[in-house]
Amino acid sequence: MRIRIVLMLAVIFVLNSSRGAMFAQQPKPSPEPPRFPKPPAAARIWKSLTTGKEYQVWLANDRLFAEWVNIPPRMVSMGASIRIECQRINGKWLGTSQNHLPCDTTENGKRVTNFCRLTSKIEFNPLEANRMTGRTEWVRRFDCANCTILEPVWTNFEWVPKEPSAMGNSK
Repeated sequence: MRIRIVLMLAVIFVLNSSRGAMFAQQPKPSPEPPRFPKPPAAARIWKSLTTGKEYQVWLANDRLFAEWVNIPPRMVSMGASIRIECQRINGKWLGTSQNHLPCDTTENGKRVTNFCRLTSKIEFNPLEANRMTGRTEWVRRFDCANCTILEPVWTNFEWVPKEPSAMGNSK
């Protein structure tokens, strides 16, 4: 009887150990992204002078939407995205940025890429024809293995149209 228990424990230990090794190199799954409306043909491309990222921006139903469009091909295949939705409150556009981005961490002594879904706050100042400014909540310190923000920080940003915009001083 003791031998059976010892053998069963040994089998369970080996199976659990090998399962961890088999999956250690795989990116951790993340929940499905929130639904996001399709941009209209009139949406314009704006470039962040802060990060170099380009965003397709449009207004619909008293909301401002923006979606990251110049995603590197390797990251596109992994589902990377940044999607922003704001509503106008007291002249500013306040909302959230849904971020699905990679980060590197070490797991079982090996470097792995993990994809994390984070929701951060974002604020746009009143829109101008040739400039969008504001600030966004981002991370100063981050636990990639657990997708946890350890220390948030507000960062200013500035976007300019990739080409002349007809957006104007919209609301």
